[in-house]
Amino acid sequence: MIDVLGAQVFDFSSFNLNDPHECADLVMSRVLLEKWKLSIQDQIVSSAMRPMWTVVGDSCGVHEWSGGYCSRALNRALGYDHNGCKEVMEGELSLVGLPASLLTSCSCLNPFMNIPYETSGRWKTQRPTSRAGDYLELRAEMDILWVGSVCTMEEPANGWPLTPISYELRSP
Repeated sequence: MIDVLGAQVFDFSSFNLNDPHECADLVMSRVLLEKWKLSIQDQIVSSAMRPMWTVVGDSCGVHEWSGGYCSRALNRALGYDHNGCKEVMEGELSLVGLPASLLTSCSCLNPFMNIPYETSGRWKTQRPTSRAGDYLELRAEMDILWVGSVCTMEEPANGWPLTPISYELRSP
């Protein structure tokens, strides 16, 4: 995943291609790794506790992976009136005949999202630190179906206006 122009978050959920009810589980991944910062060689596991992804490259080093995505309801609560990544990704799932109910907040990784954790236990969303060309490179550990959305949240979650994210797929 490549942040083309910088300061753009990407919401990204993934599923076992052969059984889409098995999805990424970021909460359990963090429990197994016993840390909140995603690093090279870390694995993201599925809801069946099987490896789905391994982080193999990261030029930014700042990602939110506690799970979650913006939604129309969250955007309204924040004072905006537009769809969020949840609705975008649900629409993408419907294009391949899968129900929106497969999308769970714990399956969503937010590359480039900057939410530093304070020692007090609080956090406050800050502008992404990613620059043009920054990337997060993941290696699939199983056959995967994934959906994503350029995050639709306004500043400080993203730079504004929204900008593109690109991705490269490579064969082993």
